[in-house]
Amino acid sequence: MKKTLFILTIGLALLVTSQAKSQSIDAQLAQTDSTFDSAKTFPQLLFASNQFKLIAKQNPGYWLANYYAAWSIAVLSFRTPQQDNRDPMLDEADAFYQKIQLMDSTNDEVATLGGMLAQARLSVAPLTRHSKYGAIASAYFATAKKLNPNNPRIYYLEGNSLFYTPALFGGGPEKALPLYEKAESLFLNDSKDIHKPHWGKLVNEQMMQQCKHKIKK
Repeated sequence: MKKTLFILTIGLALLVTSQAKSQSIDAQLAQTDSTFDSAKTFPQLLFASNQFKLIAKQNPGYWLANYYAAWSIAVLSFRTPQQDNRDPMLDEADAFYQKIQLMDSTNDEVATLGGMLAQARLSVAPLTRHSKYGAIASAYFATAKKLNPNNPRIYYLEGNSLFYTPALFGGGPEKALPLYEKAESLFLNDSKDIHKPHWGKLVNEQMMQQCKHKIKK
């Protein structure tokens, strides 16, 4: 009886410790996510991204930490003033991404992020990479839609692809706007839970406004 009670006590203590650690990680992610969202300059974004990377390295088995590390680096790669750093940055993002692929390959957010990373690679050298990475991004987004067609980030990212594609090749703001509008409607029901990615609403609104402004000209 005493032995059984001892085992149950140890098991409960380990469970409580594990839950406390998880809550602590989630709190760190929430705080860092808030810092990233409010960043106004590249150094501020870089600081927050480094925090995401540190959390992920300290918790390599926690998929959401690795997700945010990969995602934040991808965002930075679009904004860095040093173009030669973009591919090395994306190599680092891919290392985190490969971990979450192994942890949860049937998650629509994982597939959506894969498409975003492919877009980032394409944007480094659009003329020479469009064929390869455009196809990779499209395949990821198709997979994400099969898993969850109501994920607004899919349509926001697809809108970006069309927005930055010349009208001569089937893109432009007129083609992108319906996708941003679809994303906007889906963002209304998007979760704010730190356990689930929820980025994109603000930048989607900004891109919608850009489209409308360009269409009016």
